[in-house]
Amino acid sequence: MKSITVIALCMTLSFSAWSGEMDKHKALLIYKFTEYIVWPDTPDKITVGVLGDSPIYDELVRFAARKENLEVIKLTSTKDADQCQLVYLSKAQGGLMKPLFASLYQTSVLLVSEDKSHIQKGANAVVYESEGKLSYIMNEQSIKIKGMIPSRRLASLAQSF
Repeated sequence: MKSITVIALCMTLSFSAWSGEMDKHKALLIYKFTEYIVWPDTPDKITVGVLGDSPIYDELVRFAARKENLEVIKLTSTKDADQCQLVYLSKAQGGLMKPLFASLYQTSVLLVSEDKSHIQKGANAVVYESEGKLSYIMNEQSIKIKGMIPSRRLASLAQSF
């Protein structure tokens, strides 16, 4: 019985470590979006808003601590999202996609989600994990309509929408 408990504990710890690593990689990719997107009237500091509780927030804060041009804020509602250049919406906050899209529709705010279905509901990019690999989908046309310019490199590495 002890060996089953030890195996279960090891599997849980292993999954937690893998999940934590995936969060770090997602945060890094989101950070890279800030480097490979050109905003109209690019500010001196890029503000990334994270809507709701997400481990991505903590990882992005770690990146921001080393970068002078990056600020990460936790958003408690959709009303402050237009103060950011990039807004990240976790799966847990997926129910806010529709009001978030409505509030950011005509703004130069990059809307990034982790739910693949959100690319058809207004997200400009989706960062997701599939079979242990990190991928992203980007709607280049919607990004350009908002007045932002994604780099060719960023667009070429994304799955097409």
